[in-house]
Amino acid sequence: MNAHVSFGASDFLPMMRHRQWAQTTSQLVLCRRVIEETSDVKTFVFTSPTDRMFCFSAGQYVLMHLNIDGAAVTRSYSVSSPPTRPLDLQITVKRTPGGLVSNWLHDNLRPGDEIEIEGPLGSFNLDDLPYEKLLFLSAGSGITPVMSMLRALTDRAAEQDISFIHSARTAGDIIFRRELDALASRFPNVRVTCVCSQEDPTWRGPTGRIDSQMLLTLVPDLHNRTVFACGPEAYMKAARACLDAIGVAPSQYHQESFGGSSSPQLEPASTIPSSVRFVRSGIVHNCLPGETLLEAARQCGVYVPTACQQGACGTCRIAKLSGEIAMDDLGGLTPEEQSAGYVLACCSRPQGAVSLDL
Repeated sequence: MNAHVSFGASDFLPMMRHRQWAQTTSQLVLCRRVIEETSDVKTFVFTSPTDRMFCFSAGQYVLMHLNIDGAAVTRSYSVSSPPTRPLDLQITVKRTPGGLVSNWLHDNLRPGDEIEIEGPLGSFNLDDLPYEKLLFLSAGSGITPVMSMLRALTDRAAEQDISFIHSARTAGDIIFRRELDALASRFPNVRVTCVCSQEDPTWRGPTGRIDSQMLLTLVPDLHNRTVFACGPEAYMKAARACLDAIGVAPSQYHQESFGGSSSPQLEPASTIPSSVRFVRSGIVHNCLPGETLLEAARQCGVYVPTACQQGACGTCRIAKLSGEIAMDDLGGLTPEEQSAGYVLACCSRPQGAVSLDL
């Protein structure tokens, strides 16, 4: 007769921790599957070659470190899979015309390939925030982090009242359309509305761009909801303006910047002689007029992780020890990070002598 072996929590938890993904470090992951979501959107499914589990919060992103044509390139991508399914990690990528990384991923990444990722990163998540009713707003590929949130909530059979409004160009551009329909059908507390911005004879749903009247029609109790929004820069500005006009309190609104139409508009270069001291590296660099902290670091061979290079994602945040900088960002730092002395290297320029904790 085989002996019965039982495992208690004291045995199980250390075993699970040993298998967990080491957070905020670089890891090799193995591409297991590529899913065609729409004509220009693919989901890449990764697992750990060492059979570790991925530990992250719904809404966070990872950095992908790639080598394209001999050049090291880093980009940030939100995780579209939920943390409730820790054995794989998925990112969903829209092909961008002229986009270096998105086109490379679509054309080259295949099952069996290994790439390096770093993370998880980002403060856009459901953790530690009180909410009874939720509204998810997304447009285009900005659906990825809020889809991770929706999947996590429905996996846990959460009872919160959830409204989800997603904007796309046409019906054929709606990412995860069948899954969204299935979740709304399966869970009575989940209501999903897709809005197409362009005329489409096959589409029977709402058409146009979101405005205050549309939001109030679709979600009459909007004032009682916590809002999580993600999309292109123009969409985010429109969404925030609508919510402000309706009177939604800023404390109820949380957004993730998801790319931008342009880089931050920097102020004219300072004429003050400027320098950057990289304290831990023991390097002092005399800056050219208009040079950013990121450009100075690259000139000196000092590594600074970076992704969007628009001041939106927060990946390149570094601690400023002394000195003054001019920063033209797109909201990549939280108020707490700014109060703690962090700056964004990609869009900050020294105004005189500056010391950094690098």
